[in-house]
Amino acid sequence: MMELILKNDDVIHVLQSIKEANGLYTEAKEHEIKTFALSQAPVCTLVLCCDSRAHSTSFTANPENNFFIVRNIGNQYILNQGCIEYGVRVLNTPLLIFLGHTGCGAVKASMGNYSNLHSSIIREIDHLALSIKKSDINSTCSDVVQWRDAVINNVNQQVELAIKDFHDLRNNKSLAIIGMVLDIDNSLEHGYGRISVINLNGETDPVKLANHEFVKNFFS
Repeated sequence: MMELILKNDDVIHVLQSIKEANGLYTEAKEHEIKTFALSQAPVCTLVLCCDSRAHSTSFTANPENNFFIVRNIGNQYILNQGCIEYGVRVLNTPLLIFLGHTGCGAVKASMGNYSNLHSSIIREIDHLALSIKKSDINSTCSDVVQWRDAVINNVNQQVELAIKDFHDLRNNKSLAIIGMVLDIDNSLEHGYGRISVINLNGETDPVKLANHEFVKNFFS
């Protein structure tokens, strides 16, 4: 008889759902999978937070071979720079998107005292804290508004870092770098789960973005 692995019986149901969902996936997409089985050709390198509430299902039904996804806490550039470089320079994705989300726990932690966390977590939040401290957040606003603004400012900081490293690709117009926010808690007041474009190649003016051919459909 096998020894008990976990005390939590719920995981058995999770594992069963993985098996069942994978069966449906392979039945529905076997032909499509064969078309990219030997190589990948994504259009977008996407940097996304690890948060379990933020997933590609919020914006696509077909992530396979379309999105080269890099995940870390706080959707940071520096933590996975090599992975991002691979997506942009080796896979030649014309889009690099940083997708943050409201209610981000990593951003919240970076705004306060996180010294009681495990050392490996502290190291990753340290980079995020530097990003947050560089930004201009109105301390007279409510905590919710400050948190929301910190999420936005963090995305802008990540875009800025990427622009510096990929300036050559930007100059020859072979790469667009976009900052987006997934509004999980509706603190942007555009609707729960709505994605907003907040930065395009360093431009953050909402009026200019709303009139830019490249992203204006996000504002309609």
